[in-house]
Amino acid sequence: MAAIEFRVPKGAILFSQEGISYEFRENLGEAHHGLNLLLARQRMADGKPLGKVLLKAVGMPRGLAGARVYKAREKLEEQVRLAAYLQHPGILRVHGMHKAEAAWYVITDHPSGNSLNDVLALVMECERWFSPFFALYVGAQVAGALHHAHTAKDEKGRSLGIVHRAIDLEHIFVDWAGRVQVSDFGVALSGLPGRVASTVRRPQGDTYFSSPEMLLTGRVDARSDLFALGLVMLELATGRNLLYAGNGIPEKALAALSRKKLAGLTRALKRARLAGCDDAVAETIMRAATYTPEDVEAATAGLPDTLRVPLCKLLQRSPAARYQTAGELEADLRRWLGETFGANEAGAELKAVADEAGEHMVDMGLPRPRPRARTQDTITTN
Repeated sequence: MAAIEFRVPKGAILFSQEGISYEFRENLGEAHHGLNLLLARQRMADGKPLGKVLLKAVGMPRGLAGARVYKAREKLEEQVRLAAYLQHPGILRVHGMHKAEAAWYVITDHPSGNSLNDVLALVMECERWFSPFFALYVGAQVAGALHHAHTAKDEKGRSLGIVHRAIDLEHIFVDWAGRVQVSDFGVALSGLPGRVASTVRRPQGDTYFSSPEMLLTGRVDARSDLFALGLVMLELATGRNLLYAGNGIPEKALAALSRKKLAGLTRALKRARLAGCDDAVAETIMRAATYTPEDVEAATAGLPDTLRVPLCKLLQRSPAARYQTAGELEADLRRWLGETFGANEAGAELKAVADEAGEHMVDMGLPRPRPRARTQDTITTN
């Protein structure tokens, strides 16, 4: 569903709330469910600028787009209700909804860092990848945030059954201090009462970071997020993606499928076509149905056991063969990490990449690390 057209001049005040105005800065494009993702700056009543925030916005219903707008508004309300149960330092906060006359907005923290997609592009300019310890660290941090989400309960103590469904390079952020945050539970699956069900069965998020069960059946659980996290960690450390079939799908791989699995693959491809997915998605679905344990071994070849062992477990096709909970995964990754690598070391590795990338930082529009502020003890009058 394409985003509803949303045009507003830069610098315009979108709305004011509790003495703070929200000034439009940039339309970042479509988020999901036809919503627009906007960058805005908060300003005090006297005009003093505050921090940046992200806004998910949907405008007034008009003409044939009216039904889509109403559904998009329902999804905004659902995201705000779900966010009340997601209070964790590793998850970007949602601050509520504002219903203006011309549009509805959900207000979300602006990430303090850059997306993994951006920092991965940066390290590629240096013709290398991140260290295995960096991948383990990011994995442990995201696993901690997912454990909080997966185990969230409502006021009556009932599990909400939250599954993020879009763990990928665009929805994980890391800053120069090594702080890692997960964003956007807007396409999450949950048992939230009154949840708006999707009307089209299609892969959620980036299909290159989707679990086999999401691509082939659409039925997912918390272990699907863990598979996606394994794909993220693999790409950070190697630049490889298990689901990317650059040379196509070998005929012998398709021929090796049982009749039942081939029928399931055929149904998945048909659903993808009906949902308007392109050939690249179809190829990814076929790869998800045909990759082998040998492919996993090849993708992780050359990595130290500290990273290769947990990755091989995460990337199993069968959910039963993977880590069963994010808490179990977090504990195992922290055990492999030991006491040698934490936020300080992750931040230092990022800064080293930034220094090496040099002018590419400017070309990509990424902010440079700020110099560390000197403490009063280090300031002299000499």
